[in-house]
Amino acid sequence: MFELPESAILYASDRHGVYIPQYFSESIKPECLSGVSGEDLAILLAGPDHDEYWDAWVDVCNDAILTDSNGITYYLWQDGDLWLVPTDHEWKED
Repeated sequence: MFELPESAILYASDRHGVYIPQYFSESIKPECLSGVSGEDLAILLAGPDHDEYWDAWVDVCNDAILTDSNGITYYLWQDGDLWLVPTDHEWKED
C-alpha cells in the first residue's frame, strides 16, 4: 500500500466515478497544465462513451504536470479519488 503525502491535494472524489476524466478536462485551467495533448483533452471532454476515453485518460495521468500559482508542480494519481501529488514526492511502500 502506498501512502499519499500530506501535501497531496484531492482534486476529485470517487463519487464522480467514470466521469472523473471528463470532470478533470472540464475544470482544469489550461494555463496550469502541461504535457497533455489537446486531442486527449478533447476526447475526455466527449465523455466515457468515446472509444478512446480510457486510453486518453491513461496518457493524461502518465504525462500531465500541473503548476500552481506558487510554481509548485504536481502529477496526477488516481486510486478511486483523483489526487494532485507534488512531483518531488518519493513513494514509500508500507
